[in-house]
Amino acid sequence: MPAYFNLTAHAWRQLRSSWDLPRTASLEAQTYLFGGLRSLTAAFQTCIAGTRRASAPKVGAIVILGFWRSGTSLLHDLLCTDDQFGYPTTYACLNPHHFVLTQSRALARAGGQLQRPQDRMIVGPQTPQEDEFALLCLGARSPYEGLLAPRNFAEAFALADPNDLSTEDMRRWRRVFDQFFRGVSLVSGGKPLVLKSPTHSYRVATLRELLPDARFILIVRNPYEVFESMVRTYRALTDKYGLGPNLSDDEVRHVLIPERRRFEAKLSSGVAGLPKQRFVTLKYEHLVQNPLSAIEALYGQLELSGFEHMRPKLAAEVAKRRDYVQAAIRPSAEWKARITEQWGDIFDRYGYRREVSLNETP
Repeated sequence: MPAYFNLTAHAWRQLRSSWDLPRTASLEAQTYLFGGLRSLTAAFQTCIAGTRRASAPKVGAIVILGFWRSGTSLLHDLLCTDDQFGYPTTYACLNPHHFVLTQSRALARAGGQLQRPQDRMIVGPQTPQEDEFALLCLGARSPYEGLLAPRNFAEAFALADPNDLSTEDMRRWRRVFDQFFRGVSLVSGGKPLVLKSPTHSYRVATLRELLPDARFILIVRNPYEVFESMVRTYRALTDKYGLGPNLSDDEVRHVLIPERRRFEAKLSSGVAGLPKQRFVTLKYEHLVQNPLSAIEALYGQLELSGFEHMRPKLAAEVAKRRDYVQAAIRPSAEWKARITEQWGDIFDRYGYRREVSLNETP
């Protein structure tokens, strides 16, 4: 039996009407029993805390962008050691229907940590998390629907940009994002928030409307390594959460080749015109080589204060991760050749060298 995200009844009905999912007793229970209870809980949270949530500030946000497996989680974790910022916790993202009312008590008694299925990074209820999971649970359209409906992985990517959705779905997406963001702001005491999700890279234009003074950090990594790591991530997450058969590894690779190009087009359009103090690009390789120096440089480029205050906590977090090594998996010669040809401008844009095999002419 798969693990289930905590979707509301609306989110489950929407998912099942959009994609061909199997009818099982457990899925019926999720849709009509547990999903219904979560919907009631969300309504109760709005009744109790809706007014305070609506007045929570939205200023000074930092949004981390980047293609999947580029180091967004690492950067998120490191920036969130700065206590001038708040962030969505794993608890909030997986329990968005009631976290405003329950998070402080839940985190006070939280104990265990788990390893992420895709890369064995440690996560716990209090650790920074990707807010896309909260949006999915609350019924905003999300490309992560493709994790639950694995055969529709390619089609689900089309849900990433709210401006590509129907008017009704677009309005719902904006409303859900605003409510969740303000809820996190409320439980964080009104601090500026640090968000991260690869999906936000498709929707920078919308985020600039909703968060007018937000700063954006794009983290990039060697495209060869990102490609194969994403294939492994799809396999790990759909094995755990998928409600139907998976794509083969090569089918996933065929999806990723054109999708990365669409990702780059959306990203370029969204960040166009941002001043240099509100949009910075960071290489993953620079971050892992010298994390303190890389973060200090980001603070300078984004005109953020407080680096010296957070330096000791940042150094401690870096020390905790000293023994963690993320494996760099390269594609086969066949797929490397396709990537080199079809992502050539991406290599050039971010300063990565295109590799040529021995049997190819440079």
